[in-house]
Amino acid sequence: MIKQTHILFIFLLVFLFGCKEDPIEPILMGSLVGEVVLEADNSPVDKVTISTTPSTSSVFTDVDGRFTLDQLASGTYTIRAEKTGFSTKIETISIFANQATNVILKLLPDTLNNSAPNIPFDPVPTDGETDLTNEVTLEWSSNDIDSDELMYTVRLYNSEQTEDIEVATGITDSMVVLEGLLYNTTYFWQVIVDDGFSAPVNGPVWSFRTGSLPDYRILFSKFENGKYDIYAGNEDGEYVRLTTNLNNNWRPRMNPARDKIAYISNIGIESHIFIMDRDGSNAEQITTLPISGYNNFELDFCWSPDGAKLMYMNNNRLYTINIDGTALSLFAEAPAGHTFTECDWSTQGRVVARTTGINSFNSLIFAYEEDGTFELQALGDIPGATGGPAISIDGNAILLTNDISEFESNDGRQLDAHIFLRNLELVNTVDLSIEKDVGTNDLDPRFSPNGAQVIFTNTSNDGVSPKNILIMDFDGDHREVLFENAEMPDWR
Repeated sequence: MIKQTHILFIFLLVFLFGCKEDPIEPILMGSLVGEVVLEADNSPVDKVTISTTPSTSSVFTDVDGRFTLDQLASGTYTIRAEKTGFSTKIETISIFANQATNVILKLLPDTLNNSAPNIPFDPVPTDGETDLTNEVTLEWSSNDIDSDELMYTVRLYNSEQTEDIEVATGITDSMVVLEGLLYNTTYFWQVIVDDGFSAPVNGPVWSFRTGSLPDYRILFSKFENGKYDIYAGNEDGEYVRLTTNLNNNWRPRMNPARDKIAYISNIGIESHIFIMDRDGSNAEQITTLPISGYNNFELDFCWSPDGAKLMYMNNNRLYTINIDGTALSLFAEAPAGHTFTECDWSTQGRVVARTTGINSFNSLIFAYEEDGTFELQALGDIPGATGGPAISIDGNAILLTNDISEFESNDGRQLDAHIFLRNLELVNTVDLSIEKDVGTNDLDPRFSPNGAQVIFTNTSNDGVSPKNILIMDFDGDHREVLFENAEMPDWR
């Protein structure tokens, strides 16, 4: 028989060991760092709702498409990324203790539930509007039922173009500024709107027409964006660009009737004379034998007094040609070792021309009768580089330039070029550059239409500074800048 004390002892042992609790396991935590981007271009997507299963807190992506979920118990989760207009993205990830798990979620547009944007409407200028300037601001309206961000492409062409040009691509503003348009030209334009989800929507084709070119009587060239172009302006300094092709276009000359402009343009390695309407339209090449000489950008050609012909040089020969490109005729030949560089034709029929010798500073000026008969040598080879001539209305005087420093350089640099008025009958010369700034050159002088003023180019003698077009009185007084960063003036 077991004693009572033994029974009590066994009972206590059972009680003590039978009531012992299981050990408590600690909860291990990690974190999730993620980024939401577009599948197409990896650009960030903001305001995306991020949730998990098992459920934790929900967060939104920031402007960089990023989000963070802290204090996640280690284990496996399903991550869900949701935003209106996109297909929901679901991905399974694992969270590890004391680690940050990184994930990139890529969204695709939800094209099934997205509506296309509305067709663009309310064009400015209104469809068919006329008499506009050569600078036009295009505006339009468009909207989208899904409030998607809209992007626009704008196409433009005129009645002479076979293909349209995209003047704007992927812009978000519903406005485009057009500059340098042709005058007297009908333009057509179309807006294509894209919401990034649906297929782009083409708007209607609208049109507008520019008005007539203002009566600008001054022509000049400007070197911008790596090339020369032709401009027209007035005495108030207003101007517009006339040429918009990809070639260099320089040395404009207005015809006597003031409805056509001749100019030089390079075609491949050759330079030719072109004629266009006064507003820059209907350009066509006139010459087949190129204009050429010592330096093609220094060459100067001229119109005949009746506007039926042009006179230009091909090295040592001076030619006339009808403005339709026919009847190329030899007018004069330069002395041995010389090439023609400049010429001018007075309303009275007298022709003056300058030749250049082996060096750019070796120059001679000759006068001819209208049929090409030699008349006289208007200027011999004087010290210093010489430029011109431009002949007066009556044919009795010429404007020319001469570097009075007598500096003679093979690279053509001049140090102190002045403009001179030389009377061919009296053989006297007057200096018109009496107010010229020291260290500059006066070049390319031309008479004003009434002969009361002179228009010319002035530039620093360093050879790299901008050139400006100035006007002054016939006696050299009242010099003032008319156009900055411009050269090769003509005034008709």
